[in-house]
Amino acid sequence: MNTTYSEAVKTAQTYYDGAETDRLYANFWGGEHITYGIYKSSDEPIHDASKRTVETIAQTLENLAPDSRVIDIGAGYGGAARYLAKTYGCSVCCLNLSERQNQRNRQLNQEQNLAHLVEVTQGSFEDIPYPDSSFNIVWSEDAILHSSDRTQVFEEIKRVLQPGGELIFTDPMQRETCPPGLL
Repeated sequence: MNTTYSEAVKTAQTYYDGAETDRLYANFWGGEHITYGIYKSSDEPIHDASKRTVETIAQTLENLAPDSRVIDIGAGYGGAARYLAKTYGCSVCCLNLSERQNQRNRQLNQEQNLAHLVEVTQGSFEDIPYPDSSFNIVWSEDAILHSSDRTQVFEEIKRVLQPGGELIFTDPMQRETCPPGLL
């Protein structure tokens, strides 16, 4: 595994390891779900809307079952991983840059008795530290935007995804009128 991260990945790691960032996401954004929400009403709590996003994404997967092996790249606090493990009984590997988030992820896994199904690994999706064809599902929410080499990220996804496996991801997209440095 190459532990030399791109500048974009290093920037993301520094950001997500920051104490202020951690407080923002843990206390305001939605707790364990750090993703854009699907809202039913304008006054709905962000946690509920964010969890609904995870539920909606999971329902689109065709092969999600107890024998599934999932990797969540850019897993944050691992909310999606715990949802998948609880709901489908599958094993999930959380790959995430931030050791601060990884520590909270491990703690939540222990508290919810899911440590046997949810593994947490520090690392980058630009160099996924797992062997070829390790997973039948690759999952990512709003994370790949943190790479300056998305081609490399998708090469790594292709490498660790089993033939016939599923990739599902969300990412904000840049409009033509948006300055490149803004994202």
